[in-house]
Amino acid sequence: MGARGTEVMVHCNILVFKLGGTSLSISVIEVNSGIYRVLSTNTDDNIGGTHFTETLAQYLASEFQRSFKHDVKGNARAMMKLMNSADIAKHSLSTLGSANCFLDSLYEGQDFDCNVSRARFELLCSPLFNKCIDAIRELLEQSGFSADDINKVVLCGGSSRIPRLQQLIKDLFPAVELLNSIPPDEVIPIGAAIEAGILIGKESLSVEDSLKIECSAKDILVKGVDESGANSFTVLFPSGTPLPARRQHTLQAPGSISSVCLELYESEGENSAKEENKFAQVNT
Repeated sequence: MGARGTEVMVHCNILVFKLGGTSLSISVIEVNSGIYRVLSTNTDDNIGGTHFTETLAQYLASEFQRSFKHDVKGNARAMMKLMNSADIAKHSLSTLGSANCFLDSLYEGQDFDCNVSRARFELLCSPLFNKCIDAIRELLEQSGFSADDINKVVLCGGSSRIPRLQQLIKDLFPAVELLNSIPPDEVIPIGAAIEAGILIGKESLSVEDSLKIECSAKDILVKGVDESGANSFTVLFPSGTPLPARRQHTLQAPGSISSVCLELYESEGENSAKEENKFAQVNT
C-alpha cells in the first residue's frame, strides 16, 4: 500500500515514533521515489502521556503522605487535583530544569507545595522510557531491520517532546537524523493538511504556504464572586480558541457600583487558577 509524497525522495527507511496521550505507535516506512509504503507497525496502549502524568501524580501523593501523614491515593478529588498539577509540571519539565506544584487545600484544608526536578521526573518515568525503547527494538526485529538500516526518525505526539526520551532515541540511532523541527503535536495535523492538498490537486502545498492561527493553550478564566462572597472563576475562552477573540460576558455585582475591575487568568484545571496565572487586569 503506498501514497505519493510531496517531494521525490531517494530510497530510505523512516521510523515514525508517535507517543500520544494514551498510546504509543511506531511504524517503519519505506520511501522510494516518492512512494511511501508502511512495512510494519507496533502499537502499545499501555504507554502514553497519561501514564507519565499518573506516575508523577503518584509521587506527589507519596510526598504529601510523607509530609502530612495522610494517604490521599484513594481520594478521587485529591488525586484529580494532583493529576492536573502533575500534567502541568510534566509539560514544564520539557523545557525547564524544575517545576513547582502548588495545590490549595488539597486535603482537609491542607495546602501542598512540592518542587519536582527534571532528574526526579526522569527517574520516576525511567521504566516507561525503557518500554518505549523496547517497543522500537521489537518493531525493528519484527521488520527484519537493525538500527543501522533506519535513515530518519520522525517524532510526533506531544509526549515525544520529553528530552530524556529524545536522548534515548538518539542513543539508539546515533547516526540517524532526528526530525523534530516541527512541534511533535503538530506533525499529524500538518501531514493531514498536506495530504488533503494533494488529494485536491495542490501538490505544491508546503508548511510555509499554510496559514498559522494562534490559539489559547489553556482555558482563559474571568474572576468573579459567587453568592457567598467567595471568588469564582468562569471560562471565558475555552482552550483552543483562535486568537484574537471577542466574548460578551455578564457579571453579577451587589448594589450600585460605578467601576469594575476584571481579572483574567490561565486555567489550572477544574475552573481554578492561581494568583501567579493572572495575565490581564482591566479597569472600567
